[in-house]
Amino acid sequence: MNRPKSALFLWIILGAILVLLIPVAIIDRVAHSPLTLPANSTAGATPREQPKIGWRIGDEAPDFLLTTTDNHDIKLSDYRGRPVMVNFWATWCGPCRLEAVALKAVSPKLSRLGVVLLAVSVKDSMENAQSYARDNDLDWIIPVDPTGTVAGYYNVRGIPTTYFIDEKGIVTSIKIGPFLNEEEVLERLPGTK
Repeated sequence: MNRPKSALFLWIILGAILVLLIPVAIIDRVAHSPLTLPANSTAGATPREQPKIGWRIGDEAPDFLLTTTDNHDIKLSDYRGRPVMVNFWATWCGPCRLEAVALKAVSPKLSRLGVVLLAVSVKDSMENAQSYARDNDLDWIIPVDPTGTVAGYYNVRGIPTTYFIDEKGIVTSIKIGPFLNEEEVLERLPGTK
């Protein structure tokens, strides 16, 4: 008489586990599926030639339009033909402040190499980003993403996160976490290895 109750109990437990795991699997699948955006820069290409737009290595980097701390509207596609570093950071992020020292050290070399540094301030106000840039003499382009929408296009889960994009707009490398020195930045640049 004890065996049927224990078998029933096991079936109930297994059923409950399945009921709980199915939503987790669905959420995980949705969260890790690639973001699809409308094609922009490859309008005339055939489907076989057109790279997928997304945040993974080998994808065409999603284009975006943001306002910089010096009040200019910029798009990533404005820099097509040049390698670009898109660094997601915030003024309130401790590791980002640490990384700013390494980026400041490598910034002149990036300019000489023709690399554009776009340091996208995420979930920050324009005033905070402007003040931080001014107080720390940051000389690179700082677009502000106050809602985190652009960071979402790139599947940014933590900051700092940096995407390296080649002249054709293709993601070549992704660095999660802060750069601690100049060499760490330079070894990831497309075409400089």
